[in-house]
Amino acid sequence: MYADVPGAPRGPLAVSDVLRNSMTLTWQPPLTDGESPITAYIVERQDAADRRLTGWTRVDRLRPHVYSHTVPHLIEGHRYFYRVIAENERGRGPPLETRNPVEAKSPFCKFNQSIS
Repeated sequence: MYADVPGAPRGPLAVSDVLRNSMTLTWQPPLTDGESPITAYIVERQDAADRRLTGWTRVDRLRPHVYSHTVPHLIEGHRYFYRVIAENERGRGPPLETRNPVEAKSPFCKFNQSIS
């Protein structure tokens, strides 16, 4: 049997520890590695305000045993979509994406609330 790209990472793609300039993403490995070991996870983001104008921006390329990442350098008040892609020697599999954007905000500001 020939090797293929891996499946999508398993979700949900959880977002936690939301601050005004960072947030943490967590996921699970895909059910299938495509008969070739996972070599990396690619983390990408997209600013919700620019969704129609810009594509996805790569945040980081992580080692294959890492299933969480704190995304730094966010802009307070901006809302972000995220996706994680598993990669092996054959290429990149389909992404696991957040359904709703998440706002970078201070957890202590009760007036700065968003729907996510």
